[in-house]
Amino acid sequence: MDKSSQYIKMSESAKVIQKQWKPEFGDFFVSMSLGLTSPCQSIVSDLEKKVSYLKTIKAVWLPRQDQLQEMLIEKYATFWDLAIAFSNALMGDNASYFEKFDSMEKLWFAFIMLEKYKKKWKEGEWV
Repeated sequence: MDKSSQYIKMSESAKVIQKQWKPEFGDFFVSMSLGLTSPCQSIVSDLEKKVSYLKTIKAVWLPRQDQLQEMLIEKYATFWDLAIAFSNALMGDNASYFEKFDSMEKLWFAFIMLEKYKKKWKEGEWV
């Protein structure tokens, strides 16, 4: 799981992705108010209270690779088709763009943002 400062910034800046977060046990987040990266625990049994707590600590969701892949699977018939599209993107016209990402989470995040939202990571923001 990528917990680097760049991945945290990529996640924090992708407001459209953050709005999709439905906290579950096993999710990763960083508390912007505490500056700590930690696994999401079952804070309380009531989801509404959990979300309230996460807002209090200014939690930013750090999606895992499988969660990122789930964001695009509806566009493809199978995970195999998704993997082929991912591979084609890495080797296609945008190959030089993807070279700067040094983890699978960053690569998948960049792919999702480009494929679904037509945005690229440039100078610390999605444009």
